Amino acid sequence: MKKIKIILVLIFILLVPKVAAEDIDPFDILSKIDSNMTFESAYAEMKMIITIKKRKITKKFKSYSVGNTKSFIEFLSPVRDRGTKMLKKGKIIKIYYPSAERILRLSGHMLRQSMMGSDMSYEDMTERSKELREEYSGEMFQNEVLDENECYVLMLTSKIKKQTYFKRKIWVDIKRFVGVKEELYSKSGKLVKVSKVIEIKLFKNRYYPVEMIMEDKLRKNSSTRIIVEKIEFNIAIPEDMFSERALLK
Repeated sequence: MKKIKIILVLIFILLVPKVAAEDIDPFDILSKIDSNMTFESAYAEMKMIITIKKRKITKKFKSYSVGNTKSFIEFLSPVRDRGTKMLKKGKIIKIYYPSAERILRLSGHMLRQSMMGSDMSYEDMTERSKELREEYSGEMFQNEVLDENECYVLMLTSKIKKQTYFKRKIWVDIKRFVGVKEELYSKSGKLVKVSKVIEIKLFKNRYYPVEMIMEDKLRKNSSTRIIVEKIEFNIAIPEDMFSERALLK
């Protein structure tokens, strides 16, 4: 009787159709990541550790965000950065420098510059899956195991010639729907940046990364680690928080 059961199970496994990687839409996966990680609103206190060769610089800041379209960041330390504020609304980024007492709107090549001396650019901050769907074509590779977790592997190729990152290889945790690693390439095929999630935590029924590291491969021995020290979701945030008036306060 046991043999018959085993044979029936094996037949069932063989007959059930398997979903091939090429049958999965990579942008549907990116949409699921957005659904998992985008909250109505959030407040966070974070630490950014920039390592350049043997030198380490720690910056602390707090941020307010609504969805993935609006955010407000204020740096608390070190002293030289205290009071620097950034406002992002869609693709628009404005920065207030207290030493100059002026607001600067970033555009063009300025968006590709290092954000506060880190391995991330201001452009990295503004990306959303909607733009990726419009500007890239996608394909699926064979699943891979990364840090003992099975991952989808996506490759996005730009439809636009003058794209900062012409190819993007992304590893997505199948169970938690969190992007756990990304490699960014130039049009020539040169590896430009690598980011990797170090720690993920469960908040109610959704997973969220609380520690990640990015390396700019064009800078020698350089990395930036972001650590979330405190985070609260779905809180009330006044609309005027995302205004120029808030930058000047």
